[in-house]
Amino acid sequence: MKILIVEDQVDVLECLRSYSIGLGYEVMTAATAGDAIALLDRATPDLAFIDLILPQGSGRQVVREIYRRRLPSRTVVITACDDLSIRKELMAQGVSDYLFKPVTIRDLEQLLKPA
Repeated sequence: MKILIVEDQVDVLECLRSYSIGLGYEVMTAATAGDAIALLDRATPDLAFIDLILPQGSGRQVVREIYRRRLPSRTVVITACDDLSIRKELMAQGVSDYLFKPVTIRDLEQLLKPA
């Protein structure tokens, strides 16, 4: 499985990356919305973890781009921002899960562990 992680906080990014690689997944990372969209030009992730608040753009742009391209990616938003209208908008665009920071190992286990 190929995972895209879009996160500007280095510690959170590294935690998600290390945990995913430890389970044997291929991981692509981006710290900005623009970098994430550029990665989508080269590969289609099976799963995308996307932070909403990013420098030089927003995670919402990345979600919209995944939706616009009709990619088969399972999309998980990870954020500290709990705005109901944004959550409804993103869920309508196909976001499958919405996790609030701080994300725990248990959260990741539920999303990444093989059945």
